[in-house]
Amino acid sequence: MNLAGILESRARTAPDALGLAGEDGRSWTFAEADLAAGGVAAALQGAGVEAGQRVATYVANGPELALLLHGIWKVGAVPVTISSLYNAHELTESLVKTAPALVLVDDARADVVADALARPEVEHLPARSVLGSLPDVEALAWSSPTAWPAVETAPDDEACILFTGGTSGRPKAVSVTHGGIRGSLRRLAQVSAGRPDGGDGRAEVAPNLIALPLFHSGGQHALLFALHMGRGCVVWERFGIDRLRDLAERYRFDNLFLLPTMLYDVVHAEEQLPLDSVRSVLVAGQALSWDIRRAFEERYRIPILVNYGSTESGHIAGWNGRDMKAGLWKPGSAGRVYPGVELEVRDDEGRALAQGDTGEIVVRSELTRGYVDDAAASADLVRDGWLHTGDMGYVDDDGVLWLVGRKRDMIKCGGFQVWPEEIEDELRAHPAVRDVRVVGVPDERLGEIPAALVVREDASAHGSEDDLRDQLVAFARERLAHFKTPRRVEFVAELERSEAGKVKRGDVPAFSGAATGEGA
Repeated sequence: MNLAGILESRARTAPDALGLAGEDGRSWTFAEADLAAGGVAAALQGAGVEAGQRVATYVANGPELALLLHGIWKVGAVPVTISSLYNAHELTESLVKTAPALVLVDDARADVVADALARPEVEHLPARSVLGSLPDVEALAWSSPTAWPAVETAPDDEACILFTGGTSGRPKAVSVTHGGIRGSLRRLAQVSAGRPDGGDGRAEVAPNLIALPLFHSGGQHALLFALHMGRGCVVWERFGIDRLRDLAERYRFDNLFLLPTMLYDVVHAEEQLPLDSVRSVLVAGQALSWDIRRAFEERYRIPILVNYGSTESGHIAGWNGRDMKAGLWKPGSAGRVYPGVELEVRDDEGRALAQGDTGEIVVRSELTRGYVDDAAASADLVRDGWLHTGDMGYVDDDGVLWLVGRKRDMIKCGGFQVWPEEIEDELRAHPAVRDVRVVGVPDERLGEIPAALVVREDASAHGSEDDLRDQLVAFARERLAHFKTPRRVEFVAELERSEAGKVKRGDVPAFSGAATGEGA
């Protein structure tokens, strides 16, 4: 079950095939990557790391981080992948929450590392520098390739600690298991390729671009899925249009997995990117605007597929290329529930609802052991083996899942249920709206009213702010029921987003504008 066994399998079946590459041109075959990960394992054991202990990584994204992960898995330890964008306070908080036995760092943000490691909460934690020579931090010498078979792990053994995107409240540390990740990979391989065991790496196929960072569950899962399917992986430091153009020309990717924010940048890029070899683009992480989807597909003639799931649940539903060819795709849906996924839609009392009825989506999941830093939230997340996603939706007669919003984001306006995402989708269709977030704000008469935070596409167009407020309210009223129409509109320079690119939906900001429209 050890996740490092996936790379080891590829090293046996296709030792000379491309296994890992960086944007700077460096590359490793599958065999070389496995030996490099073995060097990490040997160095970790030499540093006293034992199976079951946690090892934190605060390292810039790139192929080295992929090797570090596999080396940690080889010794049976548990990587705690901390975003290299975190500041000293966030790094300290993450270390306190997860209590690692060792902290691996690089020189990318030496000042942040020095600040965090000097704080009394974590100054007892030993640290090793893996790619540089940070002052007062001992180096972890892992440059010697070493054959190191992965230790055996049980299906429910902790495999990794991942931090959620923090779209509402503080990010939580999620514990995921070896068996749960393996099961998720097999289900996705069965759906996408018709073979749960993936490939052996011997076919002549393009590598996959791992566009999401490896501290993110999407990036880590994309890495493991590519290896499971026998494909090499190209890992860059971060997304950028120039980077995407150069790597697409070099490697001729046949598929891409992007966040909606990345797709937005591709659509708005002045240059036409060399994506003629790409057959499909998978988008996950957050709902994708119809305008952005249409603009991309019309410009590049590449279909966009969607995948629904989360760090805690793994893959639940989505569409693939065969669905599209068979005419099964339903616009606006989350996709067909994947084979092997046990899913129910439940009401507030926990009763399973009939097909077509809206409620909370719950799934059986062996992927997560809960939140390591929040026992109460863990107990609420997984109950009797069922994971409660917090997403509201329904399943139609064809087994297709439809999402309507987040349970905790729902606005109760005059007794009616209002879902922010529905209003946001409509407002994004207005030419003056570049981005939007809808929240519920208190109202003495109605309990809550919908209010919109809007980023303008062009501040010089569409008249004054007061005129545009009226335009947007009228625009929404033409498309939505009266109780769903935003009663307040506030213009902002940008919306706060998590590192995963999701709009943060935590605190409700104070609105300075007056209420707008009827019945406010």
